[in-house]
Amino acid sequence: MTIKKILLASSLIFASSLAVPAFSANLVCQLNVKSGGHVMGNGTSHCNGIDFSFGSSTSGSWSITNISKSIDRVHWVKGCNSGLSCGVTVRAYSPNEAQAYIHYKDGSIEYVTANMWYETGH
Repeated sequence: MTIKKILLASSLIFASSLAVPAFSANLVCQLNVKSGGHVMGNGTSHCNGIDFSFGSSTSGSWSITNISKSIDRVHWVKGCNSGLSCGVTVRAYSPNEAQAYIHYKDGSIEYVTANMWYETGH
């Protein structure tokens, strides 16, 4: 074997040992504050919002996105009851979390989590 072939073979073996699972699903939030409010993080796993409505809640949603493999089922621990997305009531000044296990048809399982925080000016 030439030095080039040895280096190439060694590089391939080393690179394959660094491989990580190809999970890429995301649990994302969408927070809908009232008129004049401000939101940061919509479409990510951490949403924060404030308005000065002096209310106790607003609306929002959870969605599982960027799914790259066939899903067998989704087990929601917190957030939704079923499916890949749902609308929720987001309570002010309290934890609003979502957690789910995605069971893929190939037998693998992925855990996803997200949270929303809402303030109303109280």
